[in-house]
Amino acid sequence: MAISVTDGPSYAAALLEVITADEDAKGPLLDAIPSPQANWTWELPSLPKRPGRSPAIHEGSPPRRRRGLGNPLSRAQFLHAIWHIEVSAIDLAVLCSLAGSGMSVVFHAEQLRVAREEFIHSQLMADLLQTYGKAPGIFPVHHRLWDSALACDNLGEHLVVIPRFLEARGLDVNAEMLDRVAEIDQKAHAVLHRIYLDEIGHVQTGTRWHHEWCAQRALNPQQHFADVLNKQGLLRFPNPAPLDYEGRQQAGFHADEIALLEPKPKMK
Repeated sequence: MAISVTDGPSYAAALLEVITADEDAKGPLLDAIPSPQANWTWELPSLPKRPGRSPAIHEGSPPRRRRGLGNPLSRAQFLHAIWHIEVSAIDLAVLCSLAGSGMSVVFHAEQLRVAREEFIHSQLMADLLQTYGKAPGIFPVHHRLWDSALACDNLGEHLVVIPRFLEARGLDVNAEMLDRVAEIDQKAHAVLHRIYLDEIGHVQTGTRWHHEWCAQRALNPQQHFADVLNKQGLLRFPNPAPLDYEGRQQAGFHADEIALLEPKPKMK
């Protein structure tokens, strides 16, 4: 049963319930949560080490794809990974709102919208997996995205690490994959293209609120972006795909931020 939301603490409790619920229950719980009122505040509650998942979902090292996407099993493994990323993205958008006590009503409404869209994405991916005869949970999943969010000290860091770094990397991967998937699986292409377009909006939302958070503190957003990535050590990990310049520009990336993310030439 959804928690009755009447003040800041009950809003926070309802968000935490979404995070701890399993992947199929998250959507109905989200639909029952109204945006908080302007004067609502709350303390950040203790967060679980792992967000809620059904018993069928087990943590472990996902299998390495040894063949290209033209192989049905490799394609199912790839789509399963995307499915769990979308489930994780629900938790991360909810956590963004949870970390934003005192932010505007519009901020929270937009985080709830993002979370609801991520739930739709996860359901689309789950349905697609079923067409392959592969139920969600058939392969192990990881929780590195959740761990990255827990490592953030405040909302500003969350907005950099989650939508502006990790989710933006998803744009890079999706942009590279779309044409390849279109040649072999039109159903998968349609779902991934829908996700790609929505995710540009999600990253752009993260960019806008990161700029607002920085403005409230008289911080330069480009410098803060670089500082957080260096603090978290995220630039040590190579990008999984070429930068999606067009998608990142639509999502509000500054030229200095894109330059920071450019692959560095190897030292001879």
